[in-house]
Amino acid sequence: MFRQMTVIAPSPVSSVRMWVTLIALSAPILALSVDMNGVVVLLSDIGGDLNVTATAAGAIVTVASVAFAAPLLLIGRAADRFGSRPLLLWGVALFWVASAICAFTQSFSLLMVGRTLQGVASACCLTTSLAAIDAIFDRRRQPIAVGIWGGIGGLGGAVGPLIAALIASMWSWRAFFGVNLAILAVAFVALFFLVPNLPKDSTRPLPLLLLVVLMIGIAGTIGGIQNVASGGWFAGSTILPLVVGLLALLAVWFLREPNEPLILPSVSGNRSFRVGTSVATLSNWGSGVVMVLVPIALQTIRGSSVAEMGWIFLGFSAPFAVGGAISGPWINKLGRTSALGVGSLLLTVGTLVLVFSGVMSPLVYVIVGLAIAGFGNGVVYSAATSVALVDVDTKNAGEASAVLSMIRVIGLALAVAVSTSVMSRFDGASGQAGLRIVLLCSAAITAVGIPVATRLRRVSN
Repeated sequence: MFRQMTVIAPSPVSSVRMWVTLIALSAPILALSVDMNGVVVLLSDIGGDLNVTATAAGAIVTVASVAFAAPLLLIGRAADRFGSRPLLLWGVALFWVASAICAFTQSFSLLMVGRTLQGVASACCLTTSLAAIDAIFDRRRQPIAVGIWGGIGGLGGAVGPLIAALIASMWSWRAFFGVNLAILAVAFVALFFLVPNLPKDSTRPLPLLLLVVLMIGIAGTIGGIQNVASGGWFAGSTILPLVVGLLALLAVWFLREPNEPLILPSVSGNRSFRVGTSVATLSNWGSGVVMVLVPIALQTIRGSSVAEMGWIFLGFSAPFAVGGAISGPWINKLGRTSALGVGSLLLTVGTLVLVFSGVMSPLVYVIVGLAIAGFGNGVVYSAATSVALVDVDTKNAGEASAVLSMIRVIGLALAVAVSTSVMSRFDGASGQAGLRIVLLCSAAITAVGIPVATRLRRVSN
């Protein structure tokens, strides 16, 4: 398949502008990654300030995740029809407004509104920034650009809890949201002047009713799955949204037009897209368990403070950023199959080290396991993203990026829900046996990505 590229000419000035544009595209991803992951450690402070329990305050995490996942396909289809540039700018502006609401609100209800808007804005920023990278960079540079973009986002997500804890200890939880205002203002100006007009297809159909029903289905399904960790599989707060979500997804099946598929065949039928998305979902399961349950175990079993846990997890985040940065040159030098396979293998090995070390062993063993897993996850995250998009026509990149992100989020939600359920079934949150079992299962699931990656050998590297 031949790709229609919008490529910046390889002159020295254009080349510099290209990479500066990449940094600008990565800035909102850094902000949303720090925000989404850092807010978790602030729930107690937020609850105390706004007169709700820490458990109730946890809803601000769930609502942002659901608001991120639900509109992804609608945003991706709109980006392909109207162009990614305007949706990117609107997304950054909306994120700024939402962050201001979160920083200055005196009401928990209004904070929930702000977090919902942050989720929608995050979906806009992530989908359109990836589509922009796919359009601006040629086939050789695209893996490098995606690696840098993914490394910056991953680093932000991993250090988010540490940054949140430090800012809250020096000022308040409101200051944590306030940091976004400066970053996003600079990012908006830079993106406005640097990002060119991107490919669009004004004839692309936009079936609003179908996509809105799909949003309800995704929101209900993910919301129900996320409630499993706190309420269990049979709680009303789990079953009701799951039933509503599944019924909405069933309605989508009957409402769809046979000659207008929900996902374009040129996207869903692309071998590279299928392989990249499959490996991304499998690795997201493994990395999700490591990034969500290991920090909880460090706090509840080992007794680490939030700040200590943040420093320990730098052992994961720094190698993640390095792995993401080298994934592009790795693909260009050794091929896509190698990057996907070795990245999945290293994530599996690092997870197995954590299985055998547990969280009560000397910290050096825990950090070694986190470092191997983090490096492997950085390689496979960026490589899978690059592989999924590299052979998709740039005018369809918004939809492809949205589908990739949506499947990743669903996989992560399932991983955390199932793993939390299994962990509590064995010995609750007070012991290591349950943690070891879910880590072992996640390592096995991640390892499936190794043979899946070999399917790319039929596609020219």
